[in-house]
Amino acid sequence: MVRALVALMLLPALARADGDLCPRNAHYRGATIDLDLKDADIHEVFRLIADTGHVNLVIPDDVSGKVTLRLHRVPWDQAACAIAATHKLSITVDGNILIVKPR
Repeated sequence: MVRALVALMLLPALARADGDLCPRNAHYRGATIDLDLKDADIHEVFRLIADTGHVNLVIPDDVSGKVTLRLHRVPWDQAACAIAATHKLSITVDGNILIVKPR
C-alpha cells in the first residue's frame, strides 16, 4: 500500500490520460528539480528530467540541440515542457513512457 502511494506521488503528471504532456493551462505537479546547465546536450537534459520523474524516455536522433537553463525547484514535467516549447518539440505520454519528437 505504501509503495502504491509513493508511486502515485512520484508520477502525478502521468496520472493524466495518455496524450500530450504539455497541454495549454497544464497544472504541473511532478517532483521538483534544480538544474543549472550551460550548452547541455538536449538528450542528456531530458535523461536527467526522466530520472527525476521516474519515467521512461524515448528520443529519436532527429531531436538535437543544446540548452542553457537555470531552474530552481521547478516540477520536472514543467521543466520538460519548457524545454520542449523552446525547441519546438512535443512530448507524448504512453503509459509511463515519454516520447519526445519534433512538432
